[in-house]
Amino acid sequence: MLGQSGAPRTPGAKPSRRDILLSMDNSAISKVFADVAVLMQAKGENIFKVRAHSKASDAVRSLPFPIRDIVDDADRLGEIPGFGKVIVEKTQELIRTGRLGLLERLHEEVPDGVLLLVQIPGIGPKTAMNAAGELGISSFEQLAASIESGAFEKLPRISKKVALSILRHTNVRIEQGSRVGLGRATEAADSVMIELRDRCPDIARIEVGGSVRRGAELVDDINIVCATGDDGAAALVTDAFTTLGNVRDVLAHDESSARFDNSEGLEFSITVVPVVAFAAALVYATGSIAHGTRLEQIAEEVGLRLDSAGLHDAKSGDAVEVATEQGVYERLGLGFIPPELREDSGEIEKASSGGSAGGTVGGLSGILKPGDIRGDLHSHTNWSDGRFPMAEMVAAARERGFEYLAITDHSPSATIANGLEPDLLIAHNDAVREMNDGTPGLRLLTGTEMDIKPDGSLDYDDELLADLDIVIASIHSGMEQDEATMTQRVIAAMENPHVDVICHLTARLLERRAPVMMDVDAVLEAAVRTCTVMEINASPDRLDLSADHVKRAVELGVVFAVSTDSHRTWQFENMRFGVQTAIRGWVEATNVINTLHYVELKAFLELPKSERYEFNRFRGQQ
Repeated sequence: MLGQSGAPRTPGAKPSRRDILLSMDNSAISKVFADVAVLMQAKGENIFKVRAHSKASDAVRSLPFPIRDIVDDADRLGEIPGFGKVIVEKTQELIRTGRLGLLERLHEEVPDGVLLLVQIPGIGPKTAMNAAGELGISSFEQLAASIESGAFEKLPRISKKVALSILRHTNVRIEQGSRVGLGRATEAADSVMIELRDRCPDIARIEVGGSVRRGAELVDDINIVCATGDDGAAALVTDAFTTLGNVRDVLAHDESSARFDNSEGLEFSITVVPVVAFAAALVYATGSIAHGTRLEQIAEEVGLRLDSAGLHDAKSGDAVEVATEQGVYERLGLGFIPPELREDSGEIEKASSGGSAGGTVGGLSGILKPGDIRGDLHSHTNWSDGRFPMAEMVAAARERGFEYLAITDHSPSATIANGLEPDLLIAHNDAVREMNDGTPGLRLLTGTEMDIKPDGSLDYDDELLADLDIVIASIHSGMEQDEATMTQRVIAAMENPHVDVICHLTARLLERRAPVMMDVDAVLEAAVRTCTVMEINASPDRLDLSADHVKRAVELGVVFAVSTDSHRTWQFENMRFGVQTAIRGWVEATNVINTLHYVELKAFLELPKSERYEFNRFRGQQ
């Protein structure tokens, strides 16, 4: 018997209405409508039907509440923009049953592979239909082989240049394998933990460990650590874990641990321990294999044993009760190591040198922490491609606890993002300043996310840029330029005295688009030379700069901003992903400009660019 996701269930067990409702979150529902739109377009169906389902997908994704909460209220569903009678009925069918008959029929009528192929930039629904139907392509490996053989170029509208571009993006997806982006993995982990808490009231503590907790950009397994106050409750937790709504195959199951995979091939595991062992088990489950091995060795040297069951005395086998992860590291003679750094890449040596036990010591004392971030320097409203009015974005930022927010809607070259012509930017600035006067507890900065054009020029003249509090610049077009051209293009923008920050440098989209071809080292060196700030984009779709690029930038002396690039009110919460990436790159708080208080940040931005890095170095010595 199949569950709502096509997953095998225990014989005789039917998915309950509650199980189905839990699985039908906004993301899942949005994807169903998006898939319907793609398959309809591939078939050549009425464009208005295609648009209706595409708009429904976007509307569901933009909702600030779970749409399943109003599934039985057709009137409220009908109030959602783009939700006519037909879409309301389909939404109710989908949420109530976990299935959509229309999508199932379309799958029967369209060749396998279409939905996979449209994930590659440069392949639209029509090309995907031709590739799947005429060439039998249903995997990224088959797509790459067809391009390399020349067969793909025989399809309509596919030139050699287009084919090579598609191959570049395809190879990234092949290299990614079954791994999913950090954002999706975090969402999947949170969903499992919420459902487990709901079903198992005896759970005392539960957290995700492994690569998700370390903030790895791509994840293939999700490791959960759970503690119960009652020894007999452990088996109840593992039983519940193996019958969750997203289970496809149960891979292992005993009284204290279990593993399963879901329909996407993502593997989930859980370890259940007593409360006294939770902190040590979480330390062990979080670090990489290499980090864990080092900790095992250190534990052995001090007469202890550390493993998935927690910390124990090596001779007696008795559990060593430690309440916190910091306490675990102290028992091992180390300072606390942030989860993101637990990779055995020098963090143990740093944590064992200098300082005193009981805190982050030695070379880790200044590493960025989530609480260090005071504001966000990259956000969008419905003046351009944001989904919410300025007032709602500002209210969300204030609720998030930010001290300041830069509102950086797009410039006119970003036509697909409804970029602002100069006269609209002036009006935009006026609106920001007016709102600034009436928003207690949060200061606003006028700004723009300005396109760096293919020739390296900018959308606005210097006079207009000088009137802004902050200018961030990025690439949104001409992404197939060669490495030398792209590198010089970005450096040219950096040399403008008004460009404060370069954002999402490589323009990659995790799980979708390859990074542009660029000499990243040369750009980072130019950032230091021109005193330009480099953004660590916290959107889980980007995480750009990557942690590896961040680490190199730290070596060169680059100054950073960690920003969310929020287009929706709840995306300010993505700041955590940017902070994780910064930590993985060994960024110290004093090298991040949005750890400054508002007055300090304004002083930094008002300096000539040539003096800013020196200002920051002085600040770091305070």
